[in-house]
Amino acid sequence: MRVPVLGLVVLMAAGCGGTLPPDEDDPPVKVGAIISQTGVYAMLGDDMETAMRLYLDDHGGSLGGRPAALVVADDAGNPEEGQKQARRLIEDDRVDVITGLIASPVAEAVVRTAGGTPVVIANAGADELGGPNVFRVSYTNHDHGYAAGRYAAERYGRQDVVLMASDYSAGVETLSGFTEGYGARPLKRILTPYGGPADLEPYLAQIPPEAGLLYAFYAGGEAVTFARAFKQLGYDARIELLTCQNLTDEDVVRAIGPDAEGITSVGMYSPALDNPDNAAFVARWRARTGKNPSAVALQSWDAMRLIDAALSGGRDLARGLAEVGELAGPRGSFRLDARHNPVQNWYAREYQNGVNRVIATIPPQQE
Repeated sequence: MRVPVLGLVVLMAAGCGGTLPPDEDDPPVKVGAIISQTGVYAMLGDDMETAMRLYLDDHGGSLGGRPAALVVADDAGNPEEGQKQARRLIEDDRVDVITGLIASPVAEAVVRTAGGTPVVIANAGADELGGPNVFRVSYTNHDHGYAAGRYAAERYGRQDVVLMASDYSAGVETLSGFTEGYGARPLKRILTPYGGPADLEPYLAQIPPEAGLLYAFYAGGEAVTFARAFKQLGYDARIELLTCQNLTDEDVVRAIGPDAEGITSVGMYSPALDNPDNAAFVARWRARTGKNPSAVALQSWDAMRLIDAALSGGRDLARGLAEVGELAGPRGSFRLDARHNPVQNWYAREYQNGVNRVIATIPPQQE
């Protein structure tokens, strides 16, 4: 499932530092970042904010050659709070663009509120998120699950599979994408209440004895709970496990600890990717944090990179976002499709000795 490295490399100044000093006569760019600083996704929010501030520091505090400021708001993982913060950022702080947005329910509420203000989604994957002023640098939930299903069909041979996820849009849509990519109907779909039950044993007990593969979607604190329960209850000795990117993202596996060892996942990034842009990004991130970057960190870096590229040459931001072509960077090259969603490689990763090592590349299907 290997794919050759794509040849188009554009906008390297925006991706790898080296921007010109900002022109003091240009009006400043205000970026409103709606981030989960509290709640179930707080550990992801930390990486999101750090990556955005690191990008600005690394580019002289400018975007598109203009002075830039990051205005951060906490959505607490709550759609109503996210909507409230979006109104404040637009009406009071007069931001030029909104970015961030970890959870899909929050992103959906913010997009409804944003009106003509461009929104650059750094993480949320809800399939129906979109619009003329909405751009996404992460992935759709369908594409996430679909890539994992394609990999599972080749790697595991379409044996009997059971699906398990948190019961909200990201979980449900990712499982649907997996089913389509896998090409065989699952034995069972096990959904757990969003927000996370403390005890997953009754749900894991629903796995049919004939199942040979479990595909699981969890993120944030729920991912920690799942991974620990799966290992400590002995399910790792009973069934093969394949997970979503979120369950073994670098910030999550640090919290999981030894129980994460050996988990295979499918995602759009790994700090172990072997390319010059990733080597530079990982070095910057380690110098700032002392850790490996997560996919959330990379997506947040790329959200700022997309805004930077869109503003280059003095372009109007909304028009510029629609006109940005292919971007080469730490994940490899990607571009936005007609619905402003990424077309990109996916990677099968195995967590070994503190890093998600790439074991296969899953190229995007032809449109």
